[in-house]
Amino acid sequence: MTNLPEKVINNISAVKTVVFATVSDAGIPNVVPNQFTIVKDPETILVGDNFWHKTADNLKRPNCNVALTSWEGYEGYQLKGIANYVTEGPDYEMMKQKIKSRNEKLPAKGCAILKVTEVYDLAPGPNAGKRIA
Repeated sequence: MTNLPEKVINNISAVKTVVFATVSDAGIPNVVPNQFTIVKDPETILVGDNFWHKTADNLKRPNCNVALTSWEGYEGYQLKGIANYVTEGPDYEMMKQKIKSRNEKLPAKGCAILKVTEVYDLAPGPNAGKRIA
């Protein structure tokens, strides 16, 4: 696993919406916007499920390959890693609390636990696309 640099943690924590991508068994990508993320620790991001269908199906396979993109202004990052889907346990409860605190009517169906393996800089300029962690 890879430790997220502080600037990446701050970026993910500050943005309202991230883009979360999964892949099916057949290699078909699926991409969704998401407004519920938690940086659990420097290696782990939690992503909340309210209305996923294909995303949840993809994540129910063990160790699904995923990507998460976060940006604010001209600063942005792409994280790659593996994720697993949970509907119980402390990570799910942490995400459920975050979702319900914003809107009690949201279903909070589950949570992706993303273990980060790579981080790339997306900012325009000479480092665009370069791996930073």
